Amino acid sequence: MPLHPITKTRLSEAAIEQIKELIVSENLGPGSKLPSERNLVEALGVGRSSIREALRILEIMGLVEVLPGKGVFVKALTGDLFTPLSEVLDIQKESLQHHFEARIVLEPAAAALAAKRASPQVVARLRKNMEHFKEYLAKENLVGLIRTDIEFHRLVANATENHTIEVLMNTITRYDFYGWKTALRTNKRPHMTIPEHNQVIDAIAAGDEKKARNSMRSHLLAARRSIGLANSE
Repeated sequence: MPLHPITKTRLSEAAIEQIKELIVSENLGPGSKLPSERNLVEALGVGRSSIREALRILEIMGLVEVLPGKGVFVKALTGDLFTPLSEVLDIQKESLQHHFEARIVLEPAAAALAAKRASPQVVARLRKNMEHFKEYLAKENLVGLIRTDIEFHRLVANATENHTIEVLMNTITRYDFYGWKTALRTNKRPHMTIPEHNQVIDAIAAGDEKKARNSMRSHLLAARRSIGLANSE
């Protein structure tokens, strides 16, 4: 299937559809390599940022896998985002436990450091993030919720002004989507996320390190409980 330049307003969304059509029409099975980012930019006539956003969304959906230095590969024909939750928990239970254990070690401390260092501009970005989260929730846009939730936790890490913490958090959010993908599919978790995130933001805005640490820890423990993972503490 030839690719055609995109003229739609939401360029990344249009790019997603064309890439999905390419996978189907060319019968690209799991492991097949997609055209390079540069070739996609040229073929679709959109900017590099739109292509990267499209690939990021397709990766969250479980359709493709991005391997740094190697390229983008088809992961599945249908994606795993809407695989029955019970199946995900059966297959990924140990990985999910490790995911939350790591985040519970890292993120409460990061939130406390953010409370010590965050500027008003950073707090404003966190509050803007929550506005986007509410918009996606109203639209029942699960992919949007996942992306916005991931961005919230990256913003908190960035607010620490500690490059190592930023790298660690970026690594978790870049290569381990299952914690977000699983928790936000459970009953009422997206609605519960709003007040929990706001508690973290309020503590950071107030410079309250202890409250920021405890609020982030409570948030992560609640997310872990929502998918039925037992406490490991």
